[in-house]
Amino acid sequence: EDSDDELHMEEEPQGSSQNNSAAGSRTDETRRTAESESSAEPEPDDIGLDVSNSRKPKSRPRWPFKSTITSSYDFLHKLPSGVDPPDFAYKGICSNPPEITKRGMSRGNYAQLHRKAWLEVSDKYHRYGKNLRLYYRHWERLGFPTNQFFDWLDSKGEAAGQALPNLQECPRSQLDSDTVLYITNPGITNGYALDIIADDNGRGLVVDVDRDPVKTGLDGWIFVLRDKRLYGAKKITSVTGLSKQRFHHSSFFGGQAVAAAGIILTDEKGYLTRFYPHSGHYRPGEADVQRMLFYLHHKGVHMRTFEVDTQQILHVTRHDQHRKAGQVSDEGAEKKKKKTQSLHLKPAGYVACFLAHKARFIGEGVFEQLHCIRKADVATVSEALDAVDEGGFWKRMCREFKGPSCC
Repeated sequence: EDSDDELHMEEEPQGSSQNNSAAGSRTDETRRTAESESSAEPEPDDIGLDVSNSRKPKSRPRWPFKSTITSSYDFLHKLPSGVDPPDFAYKGICSNPPEITKRGMSRGNYAQLHRKAWLEVSDKYHRYGKNLRLYYRHWERLGFPTNQFFDWLDSKGEAAGQALPNLQECPRSQLDSDTVLYITNPGITNGYALDIIADDNGRGLVVDVDRDPVKTGLDGWIFVLRDKRLYGAKKITSVTGLSKQRFHHSSFFGGQAVAAAGIILTDEKGYLTRFYPHSGHYRPGEADVQRMLFYLHHKGVHMRTFEVDTQQILHVTRHDQHRKAGQVSDEGAEKKKKKTQSLHLKPAGYVACFLAHKARFIGEGVFEQLHCIRKADVATVSEALDAVDEGGFWKRMCREFKGPSCC
């Protein structure tokens, strides 16, 4: 069993010389017949958009999920990886981070689940992480009884004749019923695949597996990019009679690593208009934004045709502007706007250039030199340049233009 959800590419069998000679002896009539039969059913990527009103079965999963669509694709170009996760560990779980969160990183999918989702992905029931963290903090205050968190949460106390933990701020019934869907079947995940078709003006038309335009509405669709393929769906944030489980970014691949995650918005025709690098589970950074823009660029989408939210890249505050940072509200907690309420939109071309220049500065050590100058006790420009002139570049320039006396 391949638990890493690796891509299984069917290798073409190496035929013997007899098979090759037999294939070469086919008549022209047989070839024409085979070609006409193969052209009757084009591949999914060759199917044009059907804008007619004809009824057709939908391949996109509904609830419950039913899909057997398979697909193959090339590997994603490797881009700079994001920031390494901090040195953090939960007590009482098998590993930090869980092994499932690392799967796919060898193929260029460097975005791992944030540590706040580690309890959720480690839970065999995948109960909502925010609720699990409430119980974990209570278990921590008790001194970590039973040593294993989920043993304490679900079985040990009950086996000893004690009631299961039940917190007032999150009753046990709410904890057990509020779960997140984690898909482990690749066939189901493929039903959420999206494609982007660039028109003559460079606009990106987002289509689903049925080649129907995706109209996300004002709330947008969540997406993940993995192995050079895009997957998206509406986000489900509450458990109701219609939706038995939440559907978050971690749902598409069961918590495995992805290349990028966020939200896309399209207009009434299905054309991409905005890209928000928002995901509570993956916490996208600059590298994730760069990978998504890289993917769209290779799809032929022009960077002038859509906008990107840059509040995290440019460190735009989400605090209420009428209240100073650190000031608490009447309820006793510092007020913070939602990300969608504090958007800082920039053209995608601006963002792509900003990240490219920043990556180059990092690679050439410009920022490191600036930090050295800031920490150095210097009073003049010449002293500052001497502080970072490890290769003697500035001294050579000085001798060349002004003579050795100036140095």
